[in-house]
Amino acid sequence: MSAAPPDRGTIAAAVMGDLVTLEVDTDDETVGAARIVATTDALVAGTTVVREIMARVGVRTRSLVAEGGIAAAGTAVLELGGPLAAIRGAAPLALTWLTRCGAVASGATPPEPGNPIDAYAARLSGHGAVGHDGPSFRLDIDPPSEEGIEG
Repeated sequence: MSAAPPDRGTIAAAVMGDLVTLEVDTDDETVGAARIVATTDALVAGTTVVREIMARVGVRTRSLVAEGGIAAAGTAVLELGGPLAAIRGAAPLALTWLTRCGAVASGATPPEPGNPIDAYAARLSGHGAVGHDGPSFRLDIDPPSEEGIEG
């Protein structure tokens, strides 16, 4: 069985219902950077889902830990850049999917039958469980830079 990630259409179909309900402060144009950090030891799965969610709100992503890799607690697994309001607005959904995919991949949660994203995550499960409750992640936002602001 291939461990190729789901295509963008499959991911969009799975997350679109939640994407359309996101609330983003469109008056806040502050641009910045953030990181998604493992708060427990974690098998990292679902970065392609996070990338699609963030792209839909205009945020760039860069993976720091390979899909299917293990991240120790405190390790940044993804960097994000773009409008901070969009990062804040989409982060809960992104963290939910990253946690869900990691839990399925680690064996802490069984895959939902017929869910192609869960099926993909389950194929990454060669590393074994990372904990009985599965992985956990948080968002760390860098403070906005004062450079270039005239007073």
